[in-house]
Amino acid sequence: MLPLVLCMLLSGCAVQRYVAMPFDAGTSAKALAARSLDAEDLRKYIQAGHQGSLPLEWPPRQWTLDLLTQVAFHFNPDLEAARAKLAAAEAAVTTARQVPNPTLQVPLQYALIPKDGESSWTLGLALDVPIETQGKRGFRVAVASHQATAARLQLASIGWDVRSRLRQQLLVLWASTEKARLLQQQVELDQSLVALLQRRLREGYISAREVNQQQLALIQSSTDLLNARKEARGARIEVAGLLGLNSHALDGIELDLGEFVQPDPPLPAAELKTLVLQNRADVRAALEGYEASQSALQLEVAKQYPDIHLGPGYTFDQGVRKPGFDFTGIELPLFNRNEGPIAEASARRQEAAAGVRQAQTKAWTELDGAMTAYRIARDALREADQQFLVQQEQLAATRRAFKLGEDDRVSLEANRKTELSARLALFDASLQVQQALGRIEDAIQRPLASESKK
Repeated sequence: MLPLVLCMLLSGCAVQRYVAMPFDAGTSAKALAARSLDAEDLRKYIQAGHQGSLPLEWPPRQWTLDLLTQVAFHFNPDLEAARAKLAAAEAAVTTARQVPNPTLQVPLQYALIPKDGESSWTLGLALDVPIETQGKRGFRVAVASHQATAARLQLASIGWDVRSRLRQQLLVLWASTEKARLLQQQVELDQSLVALLQRRLREGYISAREVNQQQLALIQSSTDLLNARKEARGARIEVAGLLGLNSHALDGIELDLGEFVQPDPPLPAAELKTLVLQNRADVRAALEGYEASQSALQLEVAKQYPDIHLGPGYTFDQGVRKPGFDFTGIELPLFNRNEGPIAEASARRQEAAAGVRQAQTKAWTELDGAMTAYRIARDALREADQQFLVQQEQLAATRRAFKLGEDDRVSLEANRKTELSARLALFDASLQVQQALGRIEDAIQRPLASESKK
């Protein structure tokens, strides 16, 4: 009889079985090394993000920041780990929704000396059916749901962090590449000036000290050029790492860094203060954490009231059939009314509230600092632009004088170098503006390009 009952109870249950998934580090490393920008799974991922209407050939000839961000979202290992944590949090919601299973009891006894005509066996079946009271299951589900939403927002926050670091490295790559181009011109000008001054030295017009000073300037320019090229190579490697690719995956790939050429996009300053609190994932995650603490406190308050255990049963006692119904398992609140866990949950709610205020304050502070840096950088850019225009006018006047024979080649090359120095200063100022714009984007966790289009 017992096997029959158990078979009836388990026949409708889908029993999951353990499936071994051994991790092969060698195979994983080979898969990482084989990743590339022309992978088919990457194409499908990017097209899905564009709702199947990606207006470009595959692979694209130029990779923009937007496209590279999607590559990082697909391959970056930090996001892979965050997705795994989100899956665990969502599975916890399934756990919270589960209704407690009843317990089957099968008492079995054998009488050694039964009464005449009576069976030697006592056999019974009993169920313990737990019934949660005061909405405990609902509160438990609410806690898990808010925590899952917080995990989803944490994934979004890590995604933005990846995008932010990617933009920073692309900015470094753009800046170092452009600076190397300008420094190459400076090296050529310094070489020309050294040659001209050496000729003057041989003719006795100047001292060796002036030639030495110009040679030192040439050495410094060459060193700066080498450092800029080294920085560009390093930034390219960092970009590959953020994309989740090996360092050679970007060889021969053309990156579109044109968005850094426009240094002063329009900013909806009036909306940023509101946006920083509405869009930042860490602020929203803190709010979800607070809601989870609210539900956790409700759950502990509800635990003051005991659950109910119903126990229908049947016993065959040495020939006598005895149906029964027990009302058992009620906890008596004699020594405590769950005061300790309630106090802990209340304290955690206060802690969560403080975390929300902390996240909001951090968001405001980061935005204020970024906006201040942006205004200062814009002022510096305007000043550098004015100085560059003055140097251009001065160079034009020197060229006219050189054509008329009123100035020599050394003076012309020196003015070209001064104009180039002003150009380098203007470039550094535009770089400062781009860095400040990146800080503003990090503060609101949204690309400014999407805001300026509204």
